[in-house]
Amino acid sequence: MQAAAHGVDPNRIIFTDVAHKDLHIRRSGLADVFLDTPLCNAHTTGCDVLWGGCPMVTLPMERMASRVAASLAYASGLGPEMVVNSQQEYEDRAVLLGTNRILREQLRARLEAVRLACPLFDTEGWVRDLEKVYFRMWDIHLEGKGPRSFEVR
Repeated sequence: MQAAAHGVDPNRIIFTDVAHKDLHIRRSGLADVFLDTPLCNAHTTGCDVLWGGCPMVTLPMERMASRVAASLAYASGLGPEMVVNSQQEYEDRAVLLGTNRILREQLRARLEAVRLACPLFDTEGWVRDLEKVYFRMWDIHLEGKGPRSFEVR
């Protein structure tokens, strides 16, 4: 195994099968760090690992599928700690979080502290905002002037 050749204990690398959602989220929190894939980011899995308190490292690219995890990280309030701007920074951050237990535990504690209040997991707030959008769309429709861009605050 290549990991062992690089000084990583093979017992620390665990491959798992599909599991029920509650078990999946619990075991997501057991990882030291989640390394997102740059070309096609974590979507639901990214939410799951952040909910489980696991820090992630993500490198947003050009396409939407490669930018999702960065949006998740920023919506958690901890984007600057988890979103990087280059392949070198990705590697450096991954190594830093993988080798610095104190920093990793501090980031994990911050994730767990904001979990119930951050926009990423504020489902009720998201629904309220979506309802505002629907009402605004209906008002625009009633004006009879056709579709247009708008912002909801």
